[in-house]
Amino acid sequence: MITSTMAAGKVREIASENSLPEPNIIQCKFSEVEGELNTNHVDFIVPTGHLDETVTHGVKTISGTPFVTGVHEDKASSEILAALEA
Repeated sequence: MITSTMAAGKVREIASENSLPEPNIIQCKFSEVEGELNTNHVDFIVPTGHLDETVTHGVKTISGTPFVTGVHEDKASSEILAALEA
């Protein structure tokens, strides 16, 4: 859960830096995603690894791996900002 905590922190940071309300964030294991989607309204998913598309039910997915590796972090941040503003 360390990597998901990093991604969640980054999402909160992006919202704060852009004067957007703090989003409701659900952290869970990959095996729990489908159940969370069945019981919660989710605007987008930020997995920190490969998440099988069959469990996302068409919900927008933005890779959170850049927040762990530092590679392409600007691109991921831009995608999250756009999703938060939508």
